[in-house]
Amino acid sequence: MELGLFEKMKIIFNLLFSSFMSIEIFLFFFLLFVLVIVNIKIKNKFVPIILSILSFVFVVLFMVCFSSYTLTCIDSFIMKVMDYYYFPSTVVFFFLFILAIIIFVYTMFSKKVHKVKKIFNYFCMMIMFLFFSLFVSVAGTLRIDLADPVMLYQNKQILAVVQFSNLLFLLWIIVTLFYHLYLFFKKRFDKEKIEN
Repeated sequence: MELGLFEKMKIIFNLLFSSFMSIEIFLFFFLLFVLVIVNIKIKNKFVPIILSILSFVFVVLFMVCFSSYTLTCIDSFIMKVMDYYYFPSTVVFFFLFILAIIIFVYTMFSKKVHKVKKIFNYFCMMIMFLFFSLFVSVAGTLRIDLADPVMLYQNKQILAVVQFSNLLFLLWIIVTLFYHLYLFFKKRFDKEKIEN
């Protein structure tokens, strides 16, 4: 069924204000939005903690109540990740390369990124750039159409470059996430020591 933008907006408006329960849900989230905005000014520490706990409880309750849907989503996500690893998409590979360029530019200009993290980012990005250049040069030399997945999957060199580059990118993101978690907790503990 094809719906236009105005038809979709009309359906959503009717859905929001068609029953008392819909109005309650709308008011709840509107008040929650106001609370979060007001908390920016008053900076109450309990509001983010309580909202984080409530969000986590909501997700857990949803997962329990709709367990079959949750399992289907998890299974589908794992299958997509495995499918992408074994049958990588050159489109995703291209966007990962663009993302690496954005991170590279941010790292060069950022004064917040620590020197060790900058060196690590530069190392990972140079390898990403190297693999992308290899990918393009092999495709150009062998005259492989980059939009044709069959030709790409038949070439072991391109497949190995894309798969290894994707693995490196994933490891880089995991290390970066753990690094930021470490900085976050270190900052929190240092702040608590100063306050005590």
